[in-house]
Amino acid sequence: MALALQGTRILDLTDAVAGPFATMLLANCGAEVIRVESRRHLGFRAGPGAPQGPEDQIDFSKVDMSQLVGANFARFNLNKLSVALNLTKPEAGDVFKKLVQVSDVVVDNLSFGVVQKWGIDYDALSRIKKDIIVVSMPSLGNGPHEQWTTWGMNLLSFTGFAYSWGHPDTSVEERAASNYYGDYIAGMKTAAAVMAALYHRAKTGEGQYVEVAQAEVTASLLGPLYLDYFVNNRISPPRGNRHPQFAPYNSYRCKGDDRWCVIAIRSEDEWQQFRQALDSPKWAEDAKFENIAARLKNIAELDENIEKWTRQYTPHQVMKILQSSGIAAGAVQNGEDLYFDIQLRARGHMLEIDTGRQGLITFDGPPLHLSAGQRTQTKGAPILGEHDDYVYKQLLGLTQAEIDKLTESKVIF
Repeated sequence: MALALQGTRILDLTDAVAGPFATMLLANCGAEVIRVESRRHLGFRAGPGAPQGPEDQIDFSKVDMSQLVGANFARFNLNKLSVALNLTKPEAGDVFKKLVQVSDVVVDNLSFGVVQKWGIDYDALSRIKKDIIVVSMPSLGNGPHEQWTTWGMNLLSFTGFAYSWGHPDTSVEERAASNYYGDYIAGMKTAAAVMAALYHRAKTGEGQYVEVAQAEVTASLLGPLYLDYFVNNRISPPRGNRHPQFAPYNSYRCKGDDRWCVIAIRSEDEWQQFRQALDSPKWAEDAKFENIAARLKNIAELDENIEKWTRQYTPHQVMKILQSSGIAAGAVQNGEDLYFDIQLRARGHMLEIDTGRQGLITFDGPPLHLSAGQRTQTKGAPILGEHDDYVYKQLLGLTQAEIDKLTESKVIF
């Protein structure tokens, strides 16, 4: 079976989450993704137990490279190849440019100015391959703050995401998400941008430079909050799990330790179905709950009555009782719940991958399913330099003597 992106070669200069996630999505659809990396900077590859100290002072002859695959790296680099190339060496730039000549896309999320310093920015690469597509994933993008350093947490703060997190009475110091949503959204939008650029090139023969600023990607999650200020001159505070237009709409405590279920009612018909699912309790007949406006006015009492019912059941029992009546209800699942979730298991979403040092680890699978053109088997993350022979001998046609010279000078490192 031909894969959707079969024949497309992508050079991956990314680290952390956003970049590797983007290129992994493309690899899952059949692109040949080659990680260009070096012992000079192990980054997220290292993981716990890796040799400590500056990489340029580590004796790698005593390091088992197969063990340098941390769990985070293993998760976001499935189905990729790896070539060792130390781009801090000037000679490595020439080798990289030769690799660009036989590739289609270059993706990086390196710090500001790094690719320019190495002489492999879009201007340089487009001169040697006119139709190359170069994708950068900077923190903030070209502009007054282009040199600022960011990670997931301060990007969430910078874009306003953290301010909107929590409940109305949540203090600012506690408004922090436990996950860096911007990384995943940036990864998906970068993959989409690569596809758009490839489509454009197929029609016009032209390559291009693509910039996906991670701050803008994160900010795009908050459109209604910006509009509230632009249109109403109002700063929207955190609202917790309640909804300003619908009731009941909240996360309700259930039987068990810190167990919850979300219930969302959006119409009067659903309210009547909800009442029937609860065996038409007396309190639900009160006029103060007769319509959405009344329920919103008396929301605290409404939630208290509902929680008296939900506390009798586990979150999954609440979910199944209400879902059988057509009500949107979902158990708030923890890691263990997700691991054993029969829906995810039935869809093959849980992948057990051999990560080397850390053994078999179960990862979540790709968030997309093509009826054709998608990989049916998943390969684990590569060992650093695992595919040097393929890249240097088959793709670039270097002789063993040339490879030995580059290795001795730590260009291949």
